[in-house]
Amino acid sequence: MHFFIDIIWKVYILINMTRHLTTNERGKTALERLRKIKPFVQASLNVTKKRCGNPRCRCAQEGPIHEVSLLTWKEQNRTRTLYVPIELRQEVDRWVQEGKLLKRLVAEVSQAQREFLTSKKKLRKSNKD
Repeated sequence: MHFFIDIIWKVYILINMTRHLTTNERGKTALERLRKIKPFVQASLNVTKKRCGNPRCRCAQEGPIHEVSLLTWKEQNRTRTLYVPIELRQEVDRWVQEGKLLKRLVAEVSQAQREFLTSKKKLRKSNKD
């Protein structure tokens, strides 16, 4: 639970950063894209096959085994797994893709802010000369 609260807090901070102009064009573009982020989850969606365990099912003997979707993520250095019903698989996959986009955008904003600070430092140094 702490993992998700931490991510939500970071997104809140990043979204509020869009109100400030202390960034470069690259940062402004990334922040604008962050404002459009949809529901997300930072995890992996894995589709695998397994036997269901029902002794009367076709998969118990020789029949085809069932496809199952599992959402996995790390929490406090432990891998957690959650079953995803088949009717939610596509939606959860979109959440996973949004989570990956969020991670890329956070890295992009961070890089833009470092570039912004470096340019300010150079400008200040040239004004002293």
